[in-house]
Amino acid sequence: MRYSLKNGILWLFIYILLALIPMLIAIAGELPEYRTFWIEFGVALGFIGLSLFALQFLFSGRFRRIAPKYGMDNIINYHREIGIVAFFLILAHPLILLIAEPEFIVYFDPRVNFFRAIALSFVTIAIILITVTSIWRITFKLQYEHWRLLHGVLGLAIVFIGVTHSIQVSHYLEPLWKKLSLGAVMAGAMYLVIHTRLVRPWLMKKYPYKVTDVNEEIGDATSLTIKPEGHEKMNFIPGQFAWLTLGDTPYTLQQHPFSFASSASDSTITFTATPEGDFTSTWKDIEPGTQAWLEGPFGSFTPVENSHLFLIMGGIGVTPAMSMLRTLRDEGDNRKATLMYANKAYDDIAFRDELEEMKNDIDLKVVHVLEEPPEDWEGEEGFVTKDILEKHLSENPNEYVYYICGPDPMMDKVSIALHDLGIKWNHIYMERFQIV
Repeated sequence: MRYSLKNGILWLFIYILLALIPMLIAIAGELPEYRTFWIEFGVALGFIGLSLFALQFLFSGRFRRIAPKYGMDNIINYHREIGIVAFFLILAHPLILLIAEPEFIVYFDPRVNFFRAIALSFVTIAIILITVTSIWRITFKLQYEHWRLLHGVLGLAIVFIGVTHSIQVSHYLEPLWKKLSLGAVMAGAMYLVIHTRLVRPWLMKKYPYKVTDVNEEIGDATSLTIKPEGHEKMNFIPGQFAWLTLGDTPYTLQQHPFSFASSASDSTITFTATPEGDFTSTWKDIEPGTQAWLEGPFGSFTPVENSHLFLIMGGIGVTPAMSMLRTLRDEGDNRKATLMYANKAYDDIAFRDELEEMKNDIDLKVVHVLEEPPEDWEGEEGFVTKDILEKHLSENPNEYVYYICGPDPMMDKVSIALHDLGIKWNHIYMERFQIV
């Protein structure tokens, strides 16, 4: 993750300011009569929870002005954590009010106001459902495409009903200008979803691609090469990724993120993946000529200018490293690069032969680490440990920038080990590819 303390404080200030806008609208001007502390506290939690939930649309919208600062994977993780906070705040809102004033149960009584009761009951169920399915999507075996649709529909419904409820109650929003202000702010947040789901695919239609090659790689991986049709290829920095859609139209839920595996200098774009899901399991059967669409590029897992590269990769997480190394080769870059590549077995080492050949073209050192090595193996064995890392560090390790991508347990242990070995935190970048 690439960031600075100054940028972090600035974005945190902006986020807090945005989160407080509904509350500031509510308390602006003449205030209504004060009730008890717990009632006012419960109402405040409702405003803040609704605001945080609306801001989720901003952090799920893939905005390049935000993502390059911290990396899209970190933005998505932040989106998850804040979603949990918003979940507790929104549920705490009615619970505290009901405890402080049991008469508020009338809001859920369909005999008093049928549509209000149904709407508030729906929101309660929806906020639980959207949180549970987001945290345990894989446990519930919910396909990403179905979850994405459910997530978007429920998110819009929760914010819309929340705003409508606030305006109908009107205890703090009695003046018309307050109602209009809150409605405009929340409508702007909801538009971000519409922009992502409708406007961006429309823009993507102007830049179609077609599949030109489908190649099987070592380790049960498949490389998909696409070529732009009637326009310039998407410019990207090695280490970045894009959201890929296959089919006749970009208006589909079948959209997944993949790191660029090809050189930034190539006229085509290549992605490589293993069959770990419904989408990638079909890659071997994709026919050349299939229409493809790209949204991006995203990510800040990119080489720092004039710094040597120490790439610590696991499994198919090697793809951003391959993009970096291929770009160094094609651009004649003479910086040093070390690739420490962890796999389970020798037959799982994707790009094995190409990496050997690449050592003749660039200043590259390749260190393979195998969990289950063959009997005649002379390389590193087991997992990437502190001892293995120390063995292969240069005499001046902080001349390098360290890039880690692979399974989460490996990434966590390696980052701590590097820090223990004296590597500065701002020289360690990580990309977690399990972001959806």
